Amino acid sequence: MSTIKRFLYGFIAGATIFFTLWFGIRPIFTGFTNNKYPKVSRQNMKFADNEYGTIVIGSEPEGLASALSSARTGLKTLLITKDPDPGSYITRTMISKMDPQQAIINKKKILINGGVYQELFGKFNIGFSASDYEESTKKLLNKEKSLEVLYNTSVTEVIMEGPVLKSIKVKGPDGERTLKAHQFIDASQNGDLLLLCNTPYITGSADVGMPNTYEALAFNFRISGVDVESLKKSQKTSEISWFHQAIMVYGKENERVKIVSPSFITQGEDELVVTGLKVVGVNVEDEADVKAAYKEAEEEAILLTAYLKNVLTPFKNCTYKEGPRELFIPENRHFEGRYTLTVTDILENRNFADKIALCSAAVDAGRFVNQNVEYIVTKPNVYAIPLGCIVPTNLDNVMMTGSKASFSSLASTSASSLPTRMTVGESAGLIAAYSFINQTNPGKLTQADPKEIKALVSFLKRGGIVLQDFEESLLIPNTEERLMDHWAYPYVRTLAEYGIIAGNTENDFKLDFRASQELFTVLMRNTMLKLAPDQFSKEIDARIKAFESKTELTGERAGVIILKALDLPYEQGKALDALKAKKILPEALTSRLSANDPVTLDVVFGLAVETVDYLKAQK
Repeated sequence: MSTIKRFLYGFIAGATIFFTLWFGIRPIFTGFTNNKYPKVSRQNMKFADNEYGTIVIGSEPEGLASALSSARTGLKTLLITKDPDPGSYITRTMISKMDPQQAIINKKKILINGGVYQELFGKFNIGFSASDYEESTKKLLNKEKSLEVLYNTSVTEVIMEGPVLKSIKVKGPDGERTLKAHQFIDASQNGDLLLLCNTPYITGSADVGMPNTYEALAFNFRISGVDVESLKKSQKTSEISWFHQAIMVYGKENERVKIVSPSFITQGEDELVVTGLKVVGVNVEDEADVKAAYKEAEEEAILLTAYLKNVLTPFKNCTYKEGPRELFIPENRHFEGRYTLTVTDILENRNFADKIALCSAAVDAGRFVNQNVEYIVTKPNVYAIPLGCIVPTNLDNVMMTGSKASFSSLASTSASSLPTRMTVGESAGLIAAYSFINQTNPGKLTQADPKEIKALVSFLKRGGIVLQDFEESLLIPNTEERLMDHWAYPYVRTLAEYGIIAGNTENDFKLDFRASQELFTVLMRNTMLKLAPDQFSKEIDARIKAFESKTELTGERAGVIILKALDLPYEQGKALDALKAKKILPEALTSRLSANDPVTLDVVFGLAVETVDYLKAQK
């Protein structure tokens, strides 16, 4: 598929789904462990029986990383999980493969996920099983003398003093206990501790006008009876690519199901885990809808297995074996932090001074749509995640990790990628140790002076976190001009923040592309829905819908569409003159229009944003 076609399909896919969904004393060190973790001075290690330096809630991978990094400094650490084992969502959802990220800094690729991530997943070159993961996690946890783990235990109550969490009450197999800690980390999938602390949050994509809308849920499943040896041999032939091609032409039965980037991971002599099957449009707050989604996904997985059986030789004797214990839910709640990471931060490859992790994952709006089309808003070279994103707005000595951290819902598609979750989690454990050593807390650190922030970042680096400084900018293809230097960048930034436009992996927003009337009207509608939902109406939609044609957009026709949308009068053939005379839009923008000349996308982006801004100002 050509870049232009992907761009256009992205536009239409985005428009369709959006319209449908309308209605930081310095540290005292005694040396380093083999992993180069900074060690806490033994003189600081006096704790009561039910008191800890750090308590981590949740055994998700990011929780394991937090607990391990805190304990490795020598700080007394406790990990609490409701689960009977450390398998977490990795085993429950049959996640069987993990790929680290590479950032591009000064045109060089740099691996940015090390530490605990590499210890857990680095040895699995092809994939791993649930037993592989549980065995590895248990070995790592049991190795740490400063770490305790409580299984089958839930937090039931919190004791607060202002913004400081003093202690928690938990209930487990041995009854109820009250536990104290200097720092707490909520690494649970749904924010169990944060909810008890009344931390504000939004659900799903409510921040962009799409309440009760969430990323697609993943259904990974296992099939048996596969000729794995034959399949391995075919990896150097065309048949392996045929596996992907075969699935991509498969005709799905369930409307909410889609198949994206399918892959298989061998699980023994004749078994595979197949990934890529997802269910779109599921309200994860509605238990009945989640159950229905599981049923739909399993039905599709069974049909897909039968299809593979008939079209690929290594699968001729295969059968569907089992699905996951539950669907993988990428995101649910987004809690409010001292800073909220935005798509703009990612688009601008921001290098925050108080960075705690680097990320290079794409912002993927396609995760919300049911079409199998590429809809990458932007693919950064690298950007930093700041400390403020993991410090709740109402809590000083608590940190939060995972997709529930303070990211905008769209930015979360990048910032909450699984490798990044673990790196952020590892940093959180180190920040807890740093706070204990320096008699401070994360809340105070978010307001620390540059000298203190530099000391914190240095501490994280000594703990193995990759936090290289950088100056990176996205470049416009062909011209190599910095995107941020283009006159239309403010409009690109606004539209990208809401996922209305997509630059795809090339970060090419087609600024010099000649727009059609259809593209302009779709963009207008989408921009109104996202930026001014209260002002959008069926009447406005009807007035602009009439102009949805593939006819090339000219300055005059742009004037007509804008004035029609705003229900403003004009003389036939003089719509552009009327638009300019009424000074509805900035002259710097309308001066780029000529009545009979084609309009390029950079101008169209500006017209859409400014028209909606005008509309909002009238109410």
